[in-house]
Amino acid sequence: MQARLALLMFLQFTLPGALLPIFSLRLKDLGFSPMEIAWCCATHGVGALLAPLAAQLADRYFSAEKCVSVFCLLGSLLLIFLSQVTSVFWVATLTLAFWLLIVPMMMLCSTICFTHLKDPVKEFGLVRLSGTLGWMLPGWLLLGVSRISAHDNWTGAAQEQFLAGSFFGILVAAYSLTLPYTPPKPNKQEKFAPFAALKLLKGWPFATYCLCTWGICVTMPFTTQATPMLLEHLGIVQPWLSPTLTISQLAEALSLLLLPMFILRMGMRGSMIFGLLCWSAALGILSIGKPASLVVASLTLNGLSVTAFLVTGQVYVNSQARGDLRASVQSLLTFVQGIGLILGHLLVGILRSLNINPKDLGEELSLAFQFALVINSSLLIVFYYCFKPGKQTAQAGK
Repeated sequence: MQARLALLMFLQFTLPGALLPIFSLRLKDLGFSPMEIAWCCATHGVGALLAPLAAQLADRYFSAEKCVSVFCLLGSLLLIFLSQVTSVFWVATLTLAFWLLIVPMMMLCSTICFTHLKDPVKEFGLVRLSGTLGWMLPGWLLLGVSRISAHDNWTGAAQEQFLAGSFFGILVAAYSLTLPYTPPKPNKQEKFAPFAALKLLKGWPFATYCLCTWGICVTMPFTTQATPMLLEHLGIVQPWLSPTLTISQLAEALSLLLLPMFILRMGMRGSMIFGLLCWSAALGILSIGKPASLVVASLTLNGLSVTAFLVTGQVYVNSQARGDLRASVQSLLTFVQGIGLILGHLLVGILRSLNINPKDLGEELSLAFQFALVINSSLLIVFYYCFKPGKQTAQAGK
């Protein structure tokens, strides 16, 4: 079962992995302004806002694997259309529709894994590792094709990568239907599951975790939107750019292998503090913005922070969830992340607009990374003093 769930994770991460790493560069090449890029990128966060609705469907009405299949099939079609459009309106509209389907799909895949794994604390890290490898696949696949074609710099690299992601999305849609049945669990007393999940916020540790998750998702867009531009500015050309960004995923993959040891040795709290420290260090290096070797090396810290804070956080959140609310509690976390992503992407656009420097893009991006560093350092202090969980038990809805 663990191997089957790992394959699900591998396939489903190819969709966002095909779009997100080079999306901002695609928009920059199309001539979009900083704020137009920011608005289009912010659709990622908007997609997370409907995650509770998808959780309601999975927790109360439909099996999770069927929801995943439908969402993936529609998302693949949208990715094909997105590879062809060039206007701000259509790019924003199709990207919004894509994320409205794919973010809930990813949340439901995690729910399926937590439902069928015997020991999520020990096993989820290895399953999630395959998702990291899936994220890397489209970029490396494109690089391999470019090597065969003897092209060093494809102007249509993003379009080709989007199409590759759509192919794998169709595979996810078919494969998810072969997974074990993950039935809804109707509850006459609590018909709207996301409202029941909100009761967890009464606990101070859980509320603190949600606050810091929101904050770190405010800072994440500073790297997903700005780092590809910085690397291109430093001389890394397409199609090498997307594979270079996967250095973060390589570090994430290694740390996912070690996740059970992290949690055993440092505990969930210690692991998440370590993640925040890594992210602050990465933002500090990006604020300097050179040399290229140091910026590329900082991507490893990004991967460590994703595992240590966000993936460990998923395990923590699952430990707080009652069986009939697993999807809704995960969707609450996704909703919080979505609000942070929207704000973060718009902040990048605002800060770049205030500091436009046609002669030196690195200087323009430096201010944005400095702003993110201040935010994340503040989160580290809040988390250190306020997040002190007791015994990890399923509490949602009690």
